[in-house]
Amino acid sequence: MSLSQTVQTNLIHYNSWTGVDVVTTSNQSFLCGYPPAKLDERDPPNRKEWVVPRSMADHSVTTKEIQSWFDSIAKSDSRPSRVTLALVNGDGTVVYYFVHDGVVKPRQN
Repeated sequence: MSLSQTVQTNLIHYNSWTGVDVVTTSNQSFLCGYPPAKLDERDPPNRKEWVVPRSMADHSVTTKEIQSWFDSIAKSDSRPSRVTLALVNGDGTVVYYFVHDGVVKPRQN
């Protein structure tokens, strides 16, 4: 099972999301769908959420790579204010983290 399929299965069967689709760009696969409830109390109802599947074995994520996620999604849909990073462990465990648009590398003192 591919990484995207693992996350899609987790979202549908364990987290009760609906309308979960895989969207593939030239260099990245994303998932989009609708959670059963708001992920944040400030979210509007029925907000489409974007998910970026990644393996925990992958290299660390850079700010440039995060920016490319938002740019890629904006080419197929409106630019989201956040995406959800889905990290998949070797045993199939999936953990989720919000990543907001505009993340910048901290200044070095």
